Amino acid sequence: MPAAKDIQRALARIRAVMPTQKQSATAQRNIKLGLERISRVVPDEQRWIGVHVGGTNGKGSICALLAGMFKLSGISHGTYISPALPERHNGITINGLYVNKRMYEMELKHVEEAYARVVSGWTFASGENPGDLTPFENETAAAFRVFNKMNVQYGIVEVGMGGATDATNAMKQKAVTVISKIDLDHQEYLGNTIEEIAKVKAGIMRPGVPCIVDHTNPTSVMNVLQDHAQSVGTRINLSSKALPLIADLDQLRFKLQDYEQQNLLCAILAFRNLFPNLQVDVNKLLSLKPQLPGRMEKVKVSELTHGARQNPVLVDGAHNMLGVEALAKYVDGSLREEDQPVTWVMGLSSSKSKPFSKIIETLIRPQDSLAFVEYTQGPNDPPPAPAELGREVAAQVIQDESRIHDDEPSVGKGVQWACNQAGEGPVVVTGSLYMIREFYKTEGVEPSRKTKMRRPGRSQLWRYIKLSQERPLTSEEAREFKQARRHWHLSPMNSPIFRGSSPTSPAVPEKMRTLQRDAARHQSQADGYQKAIHTLKNDLGDGKNDELSKSLQELERRHEEHLQAYNSAMFKIRGRAVDGSKKYPSHDDIFGTPRKSRSRVSALLSENESPGKAEDESNKSADSSTRQLHIGPSESRDSPRGGWSRRRSRKEQQGEEDVIREHRP
Repeated sequence: MPAAKDIQRALARIRAVMPTQKQSATAQRNIKLGLERISRVVPDEQRWIGVHVGGTNGKGSICALLAGMFKLSGISHGTYISPALPERHNGITINGLYVNKRMYEMELKHVEEAYARVVSGWTFASGENPGDLTPFENETAAAFRVFNKMNVQYGIVEVGMGGATDATNAMKQKAVTVISKIDLDHQEYLGNTIEEIAKVKAGIMRPGVPCIVDHTNPTSVMNVLQDHAQSVGTRINLSSKALPLIADLDQLRFKLQDYEQQNLLCAILAFRNLFPNLQVDVNKLLSLKPQLPGRMEKVKVSELTHGARQNPVLVDGAHNMLGVEALAKYVDGSLREEDQPVTWVMGLSSSKSKPFSKIIETLIRPQDSLAFVEYTQGPNDPPPAPAELGREVAAQVIQDESRIHDDEPSVGKGVQWACNQAGEGPVVVTGSLYMIREFYKTEGVEPSRKTKMRRPGRSQLWRYIKLSQERPLTSEEAREFKQARRHWHLSPMNSPIFRGSSPTSPAVPEKMRTLQRDAARHQSQADGYQKAIHTLKNDLGDGKNDELSKSLQELERRHEEHLQAYNSAMFKIRGRAVDGSKKYPSHDDIFGTPRKSRSRVSALLSENESPGKAEDESNKSADSSTRQLHIGPSESRDSPRGGWSRRRSRKEQQGEEDVIREHRP
């Protein structure tokens, strides 16, 4: 009778070779290349200038480097990359800050609603039903809307898959395109040869828009790209032209790998094409560490390992041969000391074209240890490669089976096993970005690169006000509500402190500073006691313990004392008690009265001798509103440059209609 392990291995082999259409429904990915669907829901007007970055490897890093240059130059910009780590909204940054999560969720909803409106009764020329938007199309359209609403000047956009038929190619205006190193990847969608894939990726080129190309691409790829550029009517700039621009690079301080230097050359040349007169200090740029999460990042896992591992682990999402070869070169040259063993945590996505054996054999040495793990498949993620299959391949390299993880293949368990196996030796977490995303979400994992999120704006403030009238807010919602209200109070629209060409804050008396410090200290102490109370109550549970009960009463007493002291200090700072009515500003308080509405009503009043003209203007306005609804509901925004916009309220619309009726004959 065969052993259970033999049966598992046999099933794993069957899963690995089974055609996609024969696998379970969860293995089906909703990927539809083409621009027919997304072109119906991206905004009609693109208010930002596009920088489009494609290729196989390095395109996300090029986006991060470009964003760093825009930041150093003080130019308003947004970036959109995929897949996002660790959350969906982390794929969009505005001037170096993650887009607010609530705003992003609203934009996704608006795109879905807009598509539902325009898709009714619409079919392809072939007569087929267009179907729903794919998740990537939805996210891309939402990112374009966010760029519009945040009034960024430039949008740096990473191609998702391929180029010509990728959803990001619905971009209407581009200033420069970039194509990084091209290699075999996603053959099931893009083609079986590197030349076929290069042809698809060349589709992001535009007539008259310069295209920067990594000069280390193979000759066959360069020929395909050059032919396509000539047919489109543009020119190719090789990244090698940027070598003089990095002549001042501090080689001792910044030891770049070959692929890192190529990414830097592509980014600098693209920036120079945009801004010929702006200089880039390469050393200052690299000191910002403009890198994406999960790319050569050191991550702390001491909490995950309960203190057993103090040294950070190296995390790199090397999921194809180009990335794997670069990672192997770095590990052998920088992490290994002579024949020192390295412990690996690896998880790959299933693909009929992914060379699993070659990937594992390129990284693993006979003295190494390996935990091959499986990530939890998301709604539109590719299925993970079976852990049993990875173990079987690794067993051909690692002869000692005790150095191959043979337990639960979850990401967290695999990392814990690897850290115990390595002690304080080198540990590398690598493979699919979907596995890296799950690793970052694991409790006890602390990434080194932390990006703050933008504060909630006026539309979120109004949303929370309406939501709080329907039900109690959650702790997270209450925190964001408070942030949104504070942000609104301090905006240039409401606060005289920030008005004028040279805004200055009034001098704060020392007495007031002392009160502020006291209030902050009492609040911090009250929060600490609150956490201790919560912990102690959990320990008590339903049982009785006189000693713990006395401690709990003392903690509650001290918590109440600090709360009272905080409220007393805040009363002296404000000079008044808190006015409950100020907690919920009205819609007019938040958004103000739009100038456009006032001028339109005035125009109607002054034209009562020509009612026909007023009626024509009204019809034009109605047509304009219809076009706006075709895209999706417009949201109010906080603009980096202080611009505000909003939809007219129902009350204002009714007032204008009354004026029109009153002055008609």
